[in-house]
Amino acid sequence: MIIKTKLKSGHQPFLCIEMLQQFSAKEISSFTNFVESRYFNGDVLVIKLLAVLKQRVLGLSYIEQALLVEVYRETFNEKVSKTGLTMQQKKQLNYKLCALLRLAERFLVIEGLEEHSAYYYDILYEKMLTKRQFKLFNRHIKKHQKQFFKPSQKNNRHYEQQEKLEKQILHYLFISNQLNKQDNLSELIYNTDLNYLINKLKLNSTLLFLEAVTDKKYDTSSIEAMAALLNLPQYANHPLIQIYLAANQLTKTQSEAVYRNLLVLLERYSSSIIKSDLKGFYIIAVNFCSRQIQKGQFDFQHLFILFQIMDEQELLIDKNFISVDELKTIVTAGCRVGEFKWTVQMIKKYQPFIEKKVRESVYHFNLGGVAFYQQDYEKALHHFIRVESVNLNYDVNCRVIMMKAHYECDQEYDERTIQIFRSAEKYFNENKQLTPKNKKAYKNFIRTLINVYRIRFGATKMKLEDLKAKLKNQEVNSDKAWLLGKIGELLQ
Repeated sequence: MIIKTKLKSGHQPFLCIEMLQQFSAKEISSFTNFVESRYFNGDVLVIKLLAVLKQRVLGLSYIEQALLVEVYRETFNEKVSKTGLTMQQKKQLNYKLCALLRLAERFLVIEGLEEHSAYYYDILYEKMLTKRQFKLFNRHIKKHQKQFFKPSQKNNRHYEQQEKLEKQILHYLFISNQLNKQDNLSELIYNTDLNYLINKLKLNSTLLFLEAVTDKKYDTSSIEAMAALLNLPQYANHPLIQIYLAANQLTKTQSEAVYRNLLVLLERYSSSIIKSDLKGFYIIAVNFCSRQIQKGQFDFQHLFILFQIMDEQELLIDKNFISVDELKTIVTAGCRVGEFKWTVQMIKKYQPFIEKKVRESVYHFNLGGVAFYQQDYEKALHHFIRVESVNLNYDVNCRVIMMKAHYECDQEYDERTIQIFRSAEKYFNENKQLTPKNKKAYKNFIRTLINVYRIRFGATKMKLEDLKAKLKNQEVNSDKAWLLGKIGELLQ
């Protein structure tokens, strides 16, 4: 019998392989050069091990014991017993895998230093001052300061970098005996405060979100204690602080006035905020709109306008991808306000940025949604039957909309349609990802839909008025409004 060893076994050797599995082709190439460098690694067997892993293991979802034996044989060039690796041989292989893992960790740190200049220069300046290379230090500082004032878009990392820079300057002034003549304490205090305040407000944003979606409660006394500092003019008038305060207040109060104030601030300061932060603030506004729509306080026009702004400012793509659920929400908003041409443009525009394995299914699902809202139910079904599993939201919505489309398409009673409804009911009942409350909501929807369908074609003696009263009394139903609409059409 072949024993299959899962990569996520928790054993350290496989942590090494699991780490390397996540490297891109470019990173693997760079890491190979890194491991082959005598400065970082002098162990020839570790170099051989990496070569064997690249050729034989990386890309596999599991490792057979027989493959481990081959990895050992090719790495150590030793004969192996037919019964497998001895305890000593296993230890040898594990030791080299651990050594390779340590090198992978070091490689990631060096790569990270290249990506985050704040940490790179912080270490570099400290080393320069340790070596008392003051002229070189000053040359770098002047260049760094010029670069610092260039970016028009700033986030908390910018102020973190400036705080580190000012600390190194202060250290230089101290060890070069110039502190009694000049200092940069005002600049250091200002950037330290900004870095602290923005990071604290960012954490508070996460805290408020978790409190809103869970039963968790947090101690916010330290955040409340920041009020005096936040009220100082140099901080109260800072764009990023103003926006964070407005966004956090919106999450906390769910006030329409605060929502409108946040949109004004985002429009005013959008050019000075990096895209990732700007998108986060707009997502807070989107979440507020969605809740207001559910309450019946807003219509979809509010949500549609937000997505138009986010599209125009290129905020919908993150690291060359767009969330499938976000695209679905965009499509729903566009359809609900009748902007079908714009919606189809969005589907086609963002299709290349959908994860490849679900791209076609997402494309057909969203075009099916457009056709459904245009009341072209045959076309909607044409698209929906081409949708394979994407995620729970898509799977659930696809089944619900297909049931609605079948209801609309039929011109006479068809037992096959009833079977489609029953099949969907079975799916919801057996789906372990759904909560009991959600299961009941979908069950009530389908049972009511079956009764509406039968009444429509005279296949039951049940009266519409009785069904309507029963529907209104249901505590949960996944789409009570749509069912009431269908009953209303039949009553007319």
